[in-house]
Order: sequence, then structure tokens, then C-alpha cells
Amino acid sequence: MPYIIGCDIGTTNVKSVAFDTVSGTILASHSESYEMQHPHPDWSEQDPEQIFQAACKTLKKVTAKCKDHGGPVGICFSAAMHGVLALDKDGKQLTNLIIWADNRSADIATRLRASQVGKKIYYNNGTPIHAMAPVCKLLWMKKNAPDIYRKTSNFVGVKEYIVYRLTGEFLVDYSIASATGMFNIRELQWDDYTLKKLGLKVEKLPKAVSPYHIVKLRGDNPAKLPEGTPLIMGASDGCLANLGSGAIRNGSMAVTIGTSAAVRICSAKPFSDPLMQTFCYVLDEKAYIVGGPSNNGAVIFEWFMNTFFPRESYEAVFKEAEGIKPGAEGLLFYPYLLGERAPLWSSSVRGGFSGLDITHTRAHFARAVMEGILLNLYSIAKILMEMQEIDTIYANGGFARSAAWVQMLSDVFGKTVKLNETVETGAVGAAMMGLKALGAVKDFSELTAFTRAGQAFASHKDIHEQYDALAGKFKKGAHLMMAHAV
Repeated sequence: MPYIIGCDIGTTNVKSVAFDTVSGTILASHSESYEMQHPHPDWSEQDPEQIFQAACKTLKKVTAKCKDHGGPVGICFSAAMHGVLALDKDGKQLTNLIIWADNRSADIATRLRASQVGKKIYYNNGTPIHAMAPVCKLLWMKKNAPDIYRKTSNFVGVKEYIVYRLTGEFLVDYSIASATGMFNIRELQWDDYTLKKLGLKVEKLPKAVSPYHIVKLRGDNPAKLPEGTPLIMGASDGCLANLGSGAIRNGSMAVTIGTSAAVRICSAKPFSDPLMQTFCYVLDEKAYIVGGPSNNGAVIFEWFMNTFFPRESYEAVFKEAEGIKPGAEGLLFYPYLLGERAPLWSSSVRGGFSGLDITHTRAHFARAVMEGILLNLYSIAKILMEMQEIDTIYANGGFARSAAWVQMLSDVFGKTVKLNETVETGAVGAAMMGLKALGAVKDFSELTAFTRAGQAFASHKDIHEQYDALAGKFKKGAHLMMAHAV
């Protein structure tokens, strides 16, 4: 049976997944992991060669597992956003890959965000001004590593590097480009205003192409794939997670809570928030993904467990938390232990508890941490709900293993929550985009078999009203946290 490969290049691993082109059934998958490097405080880097080799290995493994089905009809990529890698004129690396989690440009980002130039850059390009954004990383490099900045022939991200190694071409899809802070989301081209402020020639950036752009692989490609195999550019992992979860119709929202977290909707038009709280990235030429990412997802509950209950099971602590009433009897948690992106966009803000009294138990703390993570995401969602009436949330990520936490999500947001049957929503979205690029379908609505949802959770109206009131208190407290940020 014909199959297509969705290759999802993430922060900690790359996974290739082979899907039956009609049923969406997963025929094979393989993942390879890699490490982050932190050579200095606030620096987060990775070895691009290691990621490239990992990607090639997953593609080889998956095609080997599917040898009875012939070669793939195509390969489409999903990839993490916001990375910067400097290459010389021969395509050799001058730096490691500086990833989204890198905060070395935090001071530059803070000053730029407060300026009229920063506001103009955000309006044009849709990426909030923050240390994660490549535009800020390049400003840092220009100031602190001027020799490398001048010597660089090509600034790329991880997907562009992999595509270059496979094809010899420097290409970037509109979706990944739109997350750099340098790509005009209304004109779908590199933004003249921003590049002038950077003093950066457009020739040093990859050629921007449609996410449906196809390159045929050569016979001697490093992944050992059949000659002529179509490589479809694809899009960013966040945008494709919306597509792969089914959250691209009007009225649907995607909520992902893994290590980090995100809330996203699909829009037919670009949107720039006057307060610069949300992002707007390109899915394709007719669709945009609007939302906000959080640094503080399930990693915060993991910290809570490791710090206070290292010998307890997650299930036992979740069960204790279930026994506490919504609102944790006045105990409120602000989850900003890793700084925060949306909606605060501050690398220096930090979190804490408020409303603590002598009657609170460890179960209250567990519930408050779970609620605090969700209330922060709800503060992002409320911005999006002003744009669009939402009826259904498609949820995925590690948190979905706890039915209590998913029910809490439904009650906090006041919406029906459906769990995706697969956690591989990025790879699913890539496969769907690849099939459309190849002409197998005209519209994503023909691929509902790829986006099946499982269990559904209905919101309790009375509990949501309590959480909605608590959300106002949470927002005020978050602004106080910001006032104390260094």
C-alpha cells in the first residue's frame, strides 16, 4: 500500500512516521534523540550535524520497515522554530544551532520590545519580540560576535540545514520563515524594514518558498532514499500540530501541554495583537496559526514532583489533588519558574504561590500547580477567544495521561475537550500537507481519517464560572510578578 513519511524534527528528538496514504494508519515509525548544550548561562545550543544524522537514520529505518510497500510517495517535514545556525560560503558551520530556548539576547529583546522599531517589526512579521526570536539572536551576534556575523554566507534553521544537506539548496518554507521575526506575513517575503534595521542582506537568508514546494531527491542523497523521491518542504511544528490535531476549522482550538505548552487557533487572516501578546505564523498561503507558547507546561509539575514527592507516583498525587475543591481553597500558583513567553514575554519574570495559609496541605499545593499551569494558558486562550468563538479544544501532550488534568482543562476553559488518538500531531500534519502538495487531495477536509479524536470531556458550567472568576485574580497577580521581574 502507498505510504508517505512525516518527519518531525523536534527539540529533543526527530521522529519519522510512515502513514498509509488513504487510511492514515501508521505503518512504521522510528525516533532518535539528541542533547542540548549549555556552554554558558542562558545559552542553549545543539549540534546540527548530530540532528542531521539522526534525521537520516530515522528515514532509513522507516523505509526499511516499509520495504514491502515500495518507496515512499513523498517525505514532508515538520520542524522546531526559532533556530539560528551560521554557515560559511562552503556550507560549513560557524556556530552551533542556537535554539528557541536560548536566552542570551534577553536584554536586547527587552529593549527592542519597548521601542517603536520593535513594535513595527512585530506588526510586520508576527513573531513577538523575545529572546527566542532569530531577529534578536542575530542582533546579539552582530554585537557580540561581529566576525562571525560578517563571515556568514547563510543564516539557516535546523530544517533548512537538513534540506540543504539532502538537496544542495538553501530553501525555507513560509511557515518557518514567519517565525524568525524577519518575514512579512502579509507580503510572504523577507521584510525589507527588518533587514535594514539588522543591516542584513537578503542574500544571506534562504529562498522563501511555499510549504507545498517540492524538490526531487538525488540518487546519492545521504538518507539513501530512492532517486526522485519528492521532498515536500512542509511547515513548522506548531502550525502542523494544529493541522494534525484537526484544529484548523473555525471554532476549534489546539492546546498542547508537553514539557512546554501552547494554545493555537487557525485564522484566514494575519493578526497582530496591539499588546504583542500572541504570535501569528503562516500555515500556508491561505491560513495562519495565531496563539501563544508557554515555557511552563508539564515540566513545572515534574519539578513539583521531583522536589517534594520524589518517591510518590504521579497517579497518587493526581488522586490527592482531585479531592481538593476547584480553586485549591485560595491557594494560587503562578508557574513562571522558567521565565515566560506568552502572554508576558519576559525572560526574567518568576513565579510563586499566593494565598497560602496554615490549613493548606500537600494536596492543595498539587492542585494549585495543576490549576496554575492551566490558568496561564487560559489567559492566552482568552485573547484568542476574542477573535473567534470556540466550541471544541483538541488536546495533546503528556498531560493527557491524567484524566483529572484534562477534565480540569475543560472546566477552566469552559469548552469541550477532545483528545487526539495520536501524540504525533506534527508528523500527522506533515503527512497531510505532503499529500496535498502531491495532488492526492485538494483539501484537508478529505483527510479526516488522519485526525481522529478519541475521548471527549465536557465542561461543568458551575466549575467554569469559578475558574473564570479566578482567572481575573490570576491576571492581576501575574502583573505583580512582572513588576518584581529584574
